[in-house]
Amino acid sequence: MDVAAHVDKVETLKRYKFSLAFENSNEEDYVTEKFFQSLVAGTIPVVIGAPNIQDFAPAPGSILHIKELEDVGSVAKSMNYLAENPDAYNRSLRWKYEGPSDSFKALVDMAAVHSSCRLCIHLATMIREKEDIAHGLRNAPASAPEAQRLCIIICKRKRRFEMESIFLRSGNLTLNALESEVLKKFKSMKHVPVWKQERPESIRGDDYKIYRIYPVGMTQRQALYAFKFNGDADFQNHLEINPCAKFEVILV
Repeated sequence: MDVAAHVDKVETLKRYKFSLAFENSNEEDYVTEKFFQSLVAGTIPVVIGAPNIQDFAPAPGSILHIKELEDVGSVAKSMNYLAENPDAYNRSLRWKYEGPSDSFKALVDMAAVHSSCRLCIHLATMIREKEDIAHGLRNAPASAPEAQRLCIIICKRKRRFEMESIFLRSGNLTLNALESEVLKKFKSMKHVPVWKQERPESIRGDDYKIYRIYPVGMTQRQALYAFKFNGDADFQNHLEINPCAKFEVILV
């Protein structure tokens, strides 16, 4: 019998202050279970891998990154310092009690929907856009009264996506107005985000807020790190070009 096969990796890691998360590739965004299991175990990951690994960190100072071979000495020095100074070590793990950053919550939220599901909604959106163009609906005015503008919000739930309509008055086409209407819509639906029941109770929270609203069809990296409307004018221009604009929402 293979005894090693019965070892619980996460339970084993919990016995140590640090864990080595050395990836098989140093490519951007290549982050595997080696890193996330270290976080789950409550250790400080010592990482060799993606150059943008800090984008995946739950809080500043929560990981140690060996970027190049010459970093080994300084990282080892940091490990010794943290191991010998409980207060400093606990500060690195403060996110476990105070909650991770909003950007980390958003990353986990997007990962809660399988990539195959995201691919399906992307393809379905492309097909629908082509059908709208073919039927002359692509640039048709929204079905709302002239005093309003219609936005379609994609609502993520486990194993499915739903589309909900949001109406904005023409005199108030602002990002703040959009966020306000989205929150009102979701709360009226008693919407429960995918992550809500999966988070530890200590960081679950009683409510949720919007982290980002972005046009449907973007990659995870674009949605989380690259896209941002450049003010209300940019948002209004997007609505002019896309009268029945479709957006996706990340809640944290």
